Amino acid sequence: MDQVAQAVGAQVLTALQQEEARIDEQLKKLESMDEDDLEKLRRVRELRLRKQMMRMQDWKSKGHGEYTELGNQQEFFQATKDSERVVVHFYRGSSPHCELVDKHLAILAKQQMETKFVKINAEKSPFLCERLNIWMLPSIVLIKDNKTLHTIAGLDELGGDSFTTQILAFHLSKFKMIDYKEARPESPTGRDDKRMGLKVAPKSIRSSARAAADDSDDDD
Repeated sequence: MDQVAQAVGAQVLTALQQEEARIDEQLKKLESMDEDDLEKLRRVRELRLRKQMMRMQDWKSKGHGEYTELGNQQEFFQATKDSERVVVHFYRGSSPHCELVDKHLAILAKQQMETKFVKINAEKSPFLCERLNIWMLPSIVLIKDNKTLHTIAGLDELGGDSFTTQILAFHLSKFKMIDYKEARPESPTGRDDKRMGLKVAPKSIRSSARAAADDSDDDD
């Protein structure tokens, strides 16, 4: 049954790719035309919408839109081969920090259909951990075009365990792993997180005065 399902999936994928190629060809012809009338613009918008819908179908057929667990290294290599952009969380089941990463990646998986989000148990994947130099958990490996771009080892790079989904999204977008268009998020810690390019939320006069008073008490 698995072989039959894979064969059907391959046929569907081929059909989607052929249709997308036809749409690209039609767009190229339309965009090279001299006339700039409403009919041409309507047709271009229609084709671009069809192309986006085809991409969505393609992504869904590859498991995008859900945060899933990979069972073995074969599934890992297949996922990184099938999808252009893959975010892989190497985790340990007993780690609260890994559970925190799980929470945020599950949210992003539904929001960012263009990228595949997966997790894999590091303790059951010694070969991959050695090959990818996984030395700390959690580790988030960013893979694009079947090549490792970067590894987020631990949570320090994200500002510690108080990081938000928006901070993680912004950080992934710096490596072009997701199409994230939002402004830089504010640091939840109030620190100047220059490594992440985060804005520090301005403190109110009252909170600043309170902090100054606390510092003065400490000096006493």
